Amino acid sequence: MFDGNYRARLWNDIAEARQVRDAAIAVATIGLPTIEDETALSGDRDAGAVAAHWQSMGCAETVVKLGAGGCRLPDGRVIAPAAVLAPVDTSGAGDAFNAGYLAARIDGADCADAARAGHALAGWTIMRPGAIPARAP
Repeated sequence: MFDGNYRARLWNDIAEARQVRDAAIAVATIGLPTIEDETALSGDRDAGAVAAHWQSMGCAETVVKLGAGGCRLPDGRVIAPAAVLAPVDTSGAGDAFNAGYLAARIDGADCADAARAGHALAGWTIMRPGAIPARAP
């Protein structure tokens, strides 16, 4: 699994970041890019274009995270979160989505059900302070 998680200040330049990202995509089975990161790297604002790039590099199961808009599945469907929330802190939301998605896929869920599991965990996370919230009692 690969999530690009682009942070410009961590790279010498954007060309280097793109080259390393593409090398990682080429060996990934599952890709979970975030639209904001991909827009910053490539200028693509369309989830379909992002998915097409990742899939052309060999990552067939590419789910593009769209923030509050949900996610775009490999077949082009968009799965929205179950509820619109007023976040306390969005730190860690993408990683929480990844964890929920991957856990569901490991348990045999299809992409749509895995996306719902990812949204559920991300939703739980953003309603608490910090990127790694304390477990509920």
